[in-house]
Amino acid sequence: MSTRIKGKRLRLLLDTPGTEVWQDIRGLTLQSDEPDDPTFGEIADGVAKWLLSGNAVQSTDEGSLWSYVWENSGKRVAYTYAVHGNEVPTLSQPHFVGFVYIGRKPSLGGEANSAGYEFEFEWECDGEPVKVTVATP
Repeated sequence: MSTRIKGKRLRLLLDTPGTEVWQDIRGLTLQSDEPDDPTFGEIADGVAKWLLSGNAVQSTDEGSLWSYVWENSGKRVAYTYAVHGNEVPTLSQPHFVGFVYIGRKPSLGGEANSAGYEFEFEWECDGEPVKVTVATP
């Protein structure tokens, strides 16, 4: 029987060397997305684009994901996504790596009397993620 992935832990590192930003994330998905009406040329070239999307807490603290996105909006950065939260990739708990374009600056603020504000993000990946099953030196 396959081991189910549960939403208890994850790791997301941005940049090289990796800046840990997982602590502010409330939800994160890495998925392929195809256009609704592709051309024959796009189909031949492989039209699927990959997206890294989610939501996170708003925090203007130094080192927060919100601050990282604010300061790096529009930049292409390396990412490492460990959906199991593991530091070292393995066959059964791989990492997914690649490059992503940090989208627009994050929203700030929200409704009165809120328990805490969040922001949503959706970043386009530069190519298909690479599945890594062994640590590299």
